[in-house]
Amino acid sequence: MDEGRELKKILCNKLITPVYQPIVNLRTGMIFAYEALSRGPEGSSLYHPDKLFAAARMEKCLWQLDYLCRSMAISHAEKSINDRELFLNVDAKILYDNNFHQGTTARFLKQCNLNTKNIVFEISEKTAVDDYEIFRSVLKNYQCQNYQIAIDDFGAGYSGLNLLVQISPQFIKLDIGLISNIDKNYVQRSVVKALVDFAHAANIKIIAEGIERKEELELLIELGIDYGQGFFLAKPKPRLEEISDCVVGQIKKAYENKEIISMNTLLNITIGKIIIRQDTFSSDTPGYIILEYLKSLKEPLDVIIVDETVPVGILNHNIFYQQLATAYGMSLYCNRPIRLIMDKNPLVVDYETSIEEVAQKALNRQARYMYDSIIVVRDGKYYGTVTIKKLLEITTKVKLNSARHASPLTGLPGNDAIEWNLIHCLKKDMPFGVIYVDIDNFKAYNDSYGFEAGDKVLVAAAKLLNETLCKYADKFFLGHIGGDDFIAIISVDEITTVCQMIIDSFDCKTKKFYSPEDQANKYIMAHDRKENMQRYPLMTVSLAVIRINKKTGITLTNLASRAAVIKKKCKAVTVSNFIVDVYSGE
Repeated sequence: MDEGRELKKILCNKLITPVYQPIVNLRTGMIFAYEALSRGPEGSSLYHPDKLFAAARMEKCLWQLDYLCRSMAISHAEKSINDRELFLNVDAKILYDNNFHQGTTARFLKQCNLNTKNIVFEISEKTAVDDYEIFRSVLKNYQCQNYQIAIDDFGAGYSGLNLLVQISPQFIKLDIGLISNIDKNYVQRSVVKALVDFAHAANIKIIAEGIERKEELELLIELGIDYGQGFFLAKPKPRLEEISDCVVGQIKKAYENKEIISMNTLLNITIGKIIIRQDTFSSDTPGYIILEYLKSLKEPLDVIIVDETVPVGILNHNIFYQQLATAYGMSLYCNRPIRLIMDKNPLVVDYETSIEEVAQKALNRQARYMYDSIIVVRDGKYYGTVTIKKLLEITTKVKLNSARHASPLTGLPGNDAIEWNLIHCLKKDMPFGVIYVDIDNFKAYNDSYGFEAGDKVLVAAAKLLNETLCKYADKFFLGHIGGDDFIAIISVDEITTVCQMIIDSFDCKTKKFYSPEDQANKYIMAHDRKENMQRYPLMTVSLAVIRINKKTGITLTNLASRAAVIKKKCKAVTVSNFIVDVYSGE
């Protein structure tokens, strides 16, 4: 049977089978939408959609096939789509067809109890658009009816950025050519990152198609891609199915790692957050098994030696090969236990150790061990490893992101990082303390001595706070809210000591910023808000402290409100002081 007759048979008998592939939120791992794909009859020469639609163009019945595919996709999804979106592929040429303008899709949606806002028309960028003005007016007509528009196969077709600018879609679907092996190609990565930045600035969501590997998924999440689609997440199925819990977990973990990197400091990220899992071997393992294992790897890894859950050694892959390359090396080591050549004193750190501390320990090793992987334990048992490459990548990213979100004057983390750290602490079970630091009479000093002198005070205050916290707090976060306001997050056990030390240091060191005359007078003269000359005391510091024992009912908003009340009480006193308010849940 020729393709023309086969196509006619398909249209007459409605022999189209819709299949649905999930489009997944790359933050939560939840399904955001389904793309409806059409298949011809099994065993038919027109089974694949490319051949099916090519035959329809040849036979000049593209509209009939398109409507059949669309109506079948909608009717089969009717009972399961709920509040999710349904992506429907539409040939750009179809949009000009008068039949498409008659509201047939809207009427059919109504019959199926669906709304136009549930539908996203996918327009392939591979289709040439001859007249942008007409094309834009056609699309605007559908957007006015609450349909959404997605540009499909972006980066693979004729139109490129021109189409993007002309039609202002709600979604861009990146072509598989930009996604495949993106973790191995720096140029692809740079192009996709630029597109993500542009799309988000234009309020357009990005969907990555063709995700087939875990490494691709993790990098796309790191680059800020909104949604993902591909065989690694889920294959097209005749029913609207959920994705596996395993994939959901991988997405959540990758996004959590991205958030940790983007909004944290090296002191706050624990090494356990960036570990990789790999095979381990007992110290009795003969060398030939290790050799086979190393040959099977795509990228070289150090061999981790674990006896009964406890790490007892590490074997650097380069050193192992060097040993085998020596005279009689193969005969000496291939059939003998690996403990004979493993390093019996590897760097082993606890899961909760900060990345900064681990980096310092790694750099303090002897030169020959400098690039060995770091072994991570939890409750004394082997948990995972971190390569030096991974450690360097994370520390570099954190420092770059910290610099981007930091105060340009003091170098301390700014409001985005402050908010993230507060949210992070509120999610944890342990109690903590928040110290809001406010320099009293700073404005008068700034007005009297000038902005340059005022900036020096703020820089000195930041340094003083950091040095005090480093000395008296085990773990802490210090941020610069803005102006003369700072914030510190510390353990509740250290609150009183830290606050008193801040006050003592501040009162001692701020005197040097005044002239001898002002120091002797213990006040300065400056204009008030009404331009009247007034006497102002020398700078002091007020510390509004909230000790949070229970997190029930507390939010960032009421935390800030509570701090404002305490700060007002502090500032009513004319000397440096602190007040601790205990929050035990509401």
